[in-house]
Amino acid sequence: MSVPHVPEPVWVCSNETLRQHCQGWLSEPWLALDTEFVRVSTFYPQAGLLQVADSHSCYLIDPLLITDWQPLAQVFRCTDVIKVFHACAEDLEVCRRLTGELPEPLVDSQMAASLAGMGGSLGFQKLVGLLLGIELAKEETRSNWLQRPLSDEQVRYAVADVFYLHQLYPLLDKALTDMGRRHWLTEDCQRLLADFGQTDNPADYYRRVKLAWRLRPQEQYVLQQVAIWREQQARERDVPRSKVIDDNSLWNMARYKPSNREQLARAGLRHEVLRHDAPELLKIIRNALAAPADQWPRILDTPLSPEAGLWLKQTKEVVASRATALNIPPEILARKKALEALIRSGDNGQWCLPESLAGWRQEQIGEPLLVLLAELSKQPYVESES
Repeated sequence: MSVPHVPEPVWVCSNETLRQHCQGWLSEPWLALDTEFVRVSTFYPQAGLLQVADSHSCYLIDPLLITDWQPLAQVFRCTDVIKVFHACAEDLEVCRRLTGELPEPLVDSQMAASLAGMGGSLGFQKLVGLLLGIELAKEETRSNWLQRPLSDEQVRYAVADVFYLHQLYPLLDKALTDMGRRHWLTEDCQRLLADFGQTDNPADYYRRVKLAWRLRPQEQYVLQQVAIWREQQARERDVPRSKVIDDNSLWNMARYKPSNREQLARAGLRHEVLRHDAPELLKIIRNALAAPADQWPRILDTPLSPEAGLWLKQTKEVVASRATALNIPPEILARKKALEALIRSGDNGQWCLPESLAGWRQEQIGEPLLVLLAELSKQPYVESES
């Protein structure tokens, strides 16, 4: 492995400097981008640095000094410039929070490597070593990016991320093009943006609470309402959800429906929450219990039946076999959630592929799964004696 040698960065510390560089970036075929942030005790990520690499230089944008992000928003909207990230889920959140835009068109180099048969969930350092033969350090991953001045080690780490990412993109693009899979990556990145671009609906967060399906329909409505309140409070206070109320306490409130402060305390609420928020939470619970049934949400799915569980196992086997033939990770081809959705869709005898199995996946695995399920539905189910 070679030792990395990265260039000196161009610092972008004013609105005017950012505007000037953004004008140049609009003529680039692709940009490599990354973000560094801190998210220890806040709901929203606190941006500490944005890195950009183009065909000429590497740039470090200081978000603590920039106040006008519209020039970068214009770059993100420009469809002639490909924006390349690595494992970009959290980066997208930082970009949207700063600029109000998501970068499009998008390429995620981790997704590209998986589709090119290089392995699943490859870290950036490993991918650089694999394709460029360069060993990168990892020491600065969790350092404090809000401190000023940044250390020399932090600066080198930040520059290396985009300097080598800019070099990786054409290699990954050629590999996928040679394999006839370039459109696979385009579809997956477009789906990633579409999913991320949907506004988070606080009314859906109760679905993430563990064992929420065990609650009765009215209790699920109570859970939904207190989860909505928690989401609003976490965003307003800019603190993690668990710092407001943890999931276990939410579940207890829905199941046992407390009507006074003592019962709220037994549900697991912390003292400061009881002191400041008990009246509001008790009111939410009372209103939820008084609401008519037509306001209750659709009942959550229960675990699959033993027969459907057997079908899930068999669909996983088909996915694993096909993934091996394609030399891609099984979870990239079809995730468990998609397989469960497919199996549940057959309740009325009509199997329907979920959106996540459309596009290139429909031909590669979707259609074979439909054939398999049609065959399985014709066979009598015999329960195992074990």
